[in-house]
Amino acid sequence: MFTKFKILSVLAVMSISSAAFADIAIIGHPEDSIGDINTHNVRNLFLGERKSFPNGVHANPINHVTGSPDRKAFFSTVLSMGEANHKRHWKRKISTGSGHSPQEVSSHADLLQSIANTRGSIGYIDASKVDDTVKVLFIVTDFDEV
Repeated sequence: MFTKFKILSVLAVMSISSAAFADIAIIGHPEDSIGDINTHNVRNLFLGERKSFPNGVHANPINHVTGSPDRKAFFSTVLSMGEANHKRHWKRKISTGSGHSPQEVSSHADLLQSIANTRGSIGYIDASKVDDTVKVLFIVTDFDEV
């Protein structure tokens, strides 16, 4: 009986730890050549601190809607802020006339379609949802899911 309990405990811990991280794919238009890009560049694009990729091509960042698990993971891992701080950030930028918040889409399918159809677009998605209509620029692992 005690052995069964130990086995079940180990299996429970393993299932929790396997869900402890999620890979977030940073994706772009399949034909775009944007130069070297990293997490810092992506953060600046999504916060409106930069308007173009490192090679000078205009960027069109696309967010998931509020409440999306992908958005929560991306904000935590890449932007290093929660939803409330993000809203305050954009409220200030908009009120000073220094930008507008990224376009938002409501589903993985909408995001993939928008990225695939719009040159210069960049977005993020659960890496398991990526298809061949977009280009993966790099992968970010989120260890804060638990």
